[in-house]
Amino acid sequence: MTLRRRRPGEQIRVPRSAWEVAEEAHELLTHAGEPVGPGLTADEREAVEERFGFRFAPVHRAFLALGLPRGPQWPSWRSGSARVLRARLRLPVDGVVADVLEHDLWPARWGPRPTDLAEREAVARDELAGVPVLVPLFGQRYLPADDPLPTLPVLSVHRSEVLVSGRSLVEFIGREFSMDLNPSDADARSAARVPFWTDLSEVVEATRLGRGIMSP
Repeated sequence: MTLRRRRPGEQIRVPRSAWEVAEEAHELLTHAGEPVGPGLTADEREAVEERFGFRFAPVHRAFLALGLPRGPQWPSWRSGSARVLRARLRLPVDGVVADVLEHDLWPARWGPRPTDLAEREAVARDELAGVPVLVPLFGQRYLPADDPLPTLPVLSVHRSEVLVSGRSLVEFIGREFSMDLNPSDADARSAARVPFWTDLSEVVEATRLGRGIMSP
């Protein structure tokens, strides 16, 4: 076996664990002066997952175990209203459905679009039941559920308008709480893909660049 020699000045890329990513994100929060309470215990986290029917991604799980950020935009997984949390979990899908009904959004892969609105909504919800669940992180920013990657993108979701707010939890926290600019075009394109939701983000990007709206 031939080993490639490292070129002078080349950085060694060391894969990081979900826990290490979460620790760095919390360090940035602390530096920004954000209040953080005690983290979720394993029992508390499992109770949340059972109650709401999803599993946190490992990096999200580690982030919440290290401490629960406090503030109106952070979900209160320990003591928050179940009704409010369910609504926040439903919001990404409900927003897409609203654009299906009100603005004729209809991905080509869904097949022919029904003319009847009730049937159109039923087909849309059936299709959306198969896309990754998005779990509230902060405001309208979400992390995909149950994804093993430690560098999951943080997605900003408003109806069918999806933007990459950070290629990772660390990048999102750094940008959100240090007043940095939004990720560049190259940053967004290099983010890990989240089925369906990344497609929508590319529609937004194509429209912004004047390429027209493409069917996701």
